[in-house]
Amino acid sequence: MPKRAILPAIILVVLLGAAAYRLFSPSTTAEHSAQPINSYLKGEMAKLSLPEAPMGLSDHIIMREDGSPIKLSAMKGKAMLVNIWASWCAPCRAEMKELANLQKELGDDSFEVVAITVDRGGIPQAHETLEEWGIEGLALYAEPTMAIALELAEGKLPTSYIYGQDGRVRAYFLGPLKWDDASAIELFTALKDGKI
Repeated sequence: MPKRAILPAIILVVLLGAAAYRLFSPSTTAEHSAQPINSYLKGEMAKLSLPEAPMGLSDHIIMREDGSPIKLSAMKGKAMLVNIWASWCAPCRAEMKELANLQKELGDDSFEVVAITVDRGGIPQAHETLEEWGIEGLALYAEPTMAIALELAEGKLPTSYIYGQDGRVRAYFLGPLKWDDASAIELFTALKDGKI
C-alpha cells in the first residue's frame, strides 16, 4: 500500500470506530434514563396506546390565540398533552372539561395541554365554542386546514398525543378520556418532572 493511502485509511478506521462506539454504547442522557411510562398506565391511563416506533413532534403549523403561527415542533422543551378536537365532535366536548381541569391542576412552564381545534372558523370559532361549553383555562390553538387531523389522527377525533420535554411521543389515544382523574394526574406529574 502506498504511503499516501495509509493516513487516509487510518483516519477512516478511527472515524468508523468512533461512530460504532457512539452507536452501540449506552446513553446516559435524561431521555434514556427516564423510567418507562408503563408503570403509570393504570386506571383511565391504562387505555393509552404506546407508539411502536419513536415519534417526535410534527412540523405542522398551528395558530395561537393572538393569530401568530408556530410550528408544533417549536414547542419542544416542555411536556405536553396535544389534543386535536372540533366543535362538531361530541366526544371532544365530553372530554374538554377534563382537559381544562388538567391544565388548571398542572399547567405551567414545564407542562401544557395544547388543545388544537380543526374547525374552519379557527381561533374565533374555538373561543366561541369553549365559551358556549363553559370551558375556561385552556390556551386557544387552531389548525383550520385539518391537515394535522388527517395526518396525525387519520381524521378521527378527538385524538391526543402525550409528549415528553424531549419532544418524543410517550403515548397516544383516540377518543375521550378522563384526563383529570388520579391516574392521569400521577402520569402527567411524572411527565412534567421528567421521570417518563
